[in-house]
Amino acid sequence: MAAETDDQPTPPDERDLESYVDDRLFDDSMGTLADHAARKAALGDARRYAIVFLLYERDEVPRSELADAVDDPTFDLTHHLGELVDAGLVARTGAPEGADGRRTFYEITHLGRQEIAADYRNVTGHDPGE
Repeated sequence: MAAETDDQPTPPDERDLESYVDDRLFDDSMGTLADHAARKAALGDARRYAIVFLLYERDEVPRSELADAVDDPTFDLTHHLGELVDAGLVARTGAPEGADGRRTFYEITHLGRQEIAADYRNVTGHDPGE
């Protein structure tokens, strides 16, 4: 029995494989394959992933608490937070109402929340909060 091929996309040649994935998986509102790969690369470090997960659960955390949570003086927190910010997973925010305005706070972005929620579903088999 022959498979129906009318609905199948034309397979890419090696020169435009990335464009093929961009066209099949992403649209302008979702960014590009390169953006997606950069987010995955940023989450590829276990401690960076743990920072994003903590922000997923806590929404907004001061930098000093993140440093305490990492608890490793050799870990360059500024560099790693910069990687997460550059990837669009985390954002620097102003101090919340009533907090010390001299402190730097970080919060998870919508994209960061999507990444953690998808991983949560993939790992546990159910949605967060169930």
